[in-house]
Amino acid sequence: MSVKSAIILVVILVGITAYFYSDTITNFSNNPSEIINKIPSTTIEQITEYVPKPQIFKPPPLPEPFIMLAPPSLDTKSSDEPAKQYPSLAELRQIALDDINKYRTEKGLRTIALGSAKSSQLYAEELLKEGCIHHVSDRGEGPMLRYKNNGDTMFLVAENIAGGLGTDWGTPQDETLQGNYRMMFENEDSNWGHRDNILEPSHASVSIGIAYDSERLVMVQDFESVLPAGYQYDPSSFMTEPMDQRYCW
Repeated sequence: MSVKSAIILVVILVGITAYFYSDTITNFSNNPSEIINKIPSTTIEQITEYVPKPQIFKPPPLPEPFIMLAPPSLDTKSSDEPAKQYPSLAELRQIALDDINKYRTEKGLRTIALGSAKSSQLYAEELLKEGCIHHVSDRGEGPMLRYKNNGDTMFLVAENIAGGLGTDWGTPQDETLQGNYRMMFENEDSNWGHRDNILEPSHASVSIGIAYDSERLVMVQDFESVLPAGYQYDPSSFMTEPMDQRYCW
């Protein structure tokens, strides 16, 4: 095809496209009801006497490539090497809380306090022994049922759980920070539910459980909100339920 023929063909195609485009615009402008009819109608959900059960999100993906392979330095470790000193549990909780509040203040949100629920630490220790993470325990307890059964002060609870590597691979403080980072920025598989928990404006506090050994680390974050006046807790939050999906490493 010659250059001249190609130019003529392009001009014809542009003219045809412009004709159909202008015709479409004319049809819509002559029939505004067609546009209105395309706007979907919305419904207003009826507010019930119960607060909806808080959404429970699956744990974030685990760093599988780093779990299976030991770094070369482990092969030459001396048995006489002094034991490493790590932050205390209280210090690790504060590291996690400060990091959470850093993300909140960056978004213009108020900081939250450290909660005192026993359930978070007990569940982190349970999951560490199991080598898996999941929100519903083997006994069928979800976050709020664990609060009730452990005698903790009751709140609306939204839970994050992160699994990381043990002291053969890194430090508890680094894995704690990495857990927060993954829940903030690598959480698309959970529809950003962990990030939404961290940045939820209504949360007043978070109880944090952290347990680790040489192989793995587990962090449980139970974000707490006060029940609004005039509302009741959803009774199903205190019923046993089937175990959700496990993530083991």
